[in-house]
Amino acid sequence: MHAPRRFRFLTSFLPALIALSAACSHDGAPVKTGPDGQQIAEDDNRVATDDSEPGWGILSPEEQVSYAEVVRKVTGMVTDQGTSSRVDRRGMNLINVMWEDTGRFEGSSVGPNISDLTLQVRYTEQGQAKAALLPVIRFPNFSDRTGDIPANRLFVRVGNQKKNGKLETVPLTDMLKDLKKFVADPSSIKGSGNVLAKRDSHFLVSAQAVFLPVPKKGHAEFTPVLFNYQSFKGSPAVMTILVTRQGSSVTVIENDGSESSPVAANGQELYFNKAGERAPFTAERKSDVVQRIEAQGGPKDEDDRSAIAKGADTLFIIQVPLKQRQIARGDGPGWGGAGGPPPPPQAAPMMPGAKAAESSAAMNKEEKSDVEQAVLGHGKVEGKFFEGRNLQFERDDRFPIRVTVQFYKATSNGVVEDKDLDAIASAIGNVYEHADFVGSLVTPENDPLRPTAWQKMPNFFGL
Repeated sequence: MHAPRRFRFLTSFLPALIALSAACSHDGAPVKTGPDGQQIAEDDNRVATDDSEPGWGILSPEEQVSYAEVVRKVTGMVTDQGTSSRVDRRGMNLINVMWEDTGRFEGSSVGPNISDLTLQVRYTEQGQAKAALLPVIRFPNFSDRTGDIPANRLFVRVGNQKKNGKLETVPLTDMLKDLKKFVADPSSIKGSGNVLAKRDSHFLVSAQAVFLPVPKKGHAEFTPVLFNYQSFKGSPAVMTILVTRQGSSVTVIENDGSESSPVAANGQELYFNKAGERAPFTAERKSDVVQRIEAQGGPKDEDDRSAIAKGADTLFIIQVPLKQRQIARGDGPGWGGAGGPPPPPQAAPMMPGAKAAESSAAMNKEEKSDVEQAVLGHGKVEGKFFEGRNLQFERDDRFPIRVTVQFYKATSNGVVEDKDLDAIASAIGNVYEHADFVGSLVTPENDPLRPTAWQKMPNFFGL
């Protein structure tokens, strides 16, 4: 939504009126102003001026902008060369398809456990349900800068999978040791439920910031969508755990879209687990959430308290590699892009509307940044939440567990100032400060052997 624009009835003739007043005053003295620079009349009453404050008198209605237009502006950020250049200068990229791999060959874009991640926002245009890919700031996909954070430093919220469950915080390692304890249907996971390996002294961690189209007093509804190149129905190569302030949601990745929304594409849609039912994620502006909670006299419950606490804007996407029961025909050694399921496109196919090709800078050149922290939640349930799908879970300990940390930002117009980008770069950098090792497993430069490294031999494939 455009920033509020109020046009006052007096604006068109006020400058002439002021000038005439000065010319015809008793002694020709200039018009007086107050300490704030605002004109004042002889009786010291303020004169209505066209400033940024809400006015009085006869006002034009605020310009109404459809949510589809808000989505168009925000998703169009990835095509804005000016914004992309400013992100590049900070050593990062502005993209909408992220490479979040647990096993990629050195110097290559492929490997034995490859995942593409998108964030897809839902909206309606002319009565038709649609989705579009959200813009993300992260380190470049190819080099994939990551950190090795000690496993005992990561904690998650659990309890949401149970009806009337009480939320609590537990170490991620406790959850991985006994996965069945933290799902709605333990019988859907075959085997012991222990997916923690001896190698897991550290987790492979990356961080990024996501822009969501959120107008004032509005919200966005979205889902992460993961495509794992090795996974197929009945033989997943990875399982995911999504974590927010409201809890953790476990699901196995088969690239199965049977429970996806009609508009999701390019992988498996991931949901929030609300007592065994699936719900999309939502986001609001923190200022709106704070105002609503203050209006009711303060936080009423734990959900209110967590909504205004640190971490309300954060989503963890955790990938746990699994041993596959069988290999897809034609999949060879299971490298990403070498047979198996067709790869998803590497660019957004769902940019909304015919204006998508326009530069967001041109569309928004008169607007100012309204970027602020988002508060994540969840929407209405849409059906059963699928967890283990009655499959055997056995950890593939060749590869590390990967944790993608995402910070969500609300914007109504896709305009970002340098101060916004600096704050995002700082937040991303703070995640890596917790790591014992930081670098690239894909393009290493004299790095020590990292605990998350999986490739123990030279890349003789020449990829």
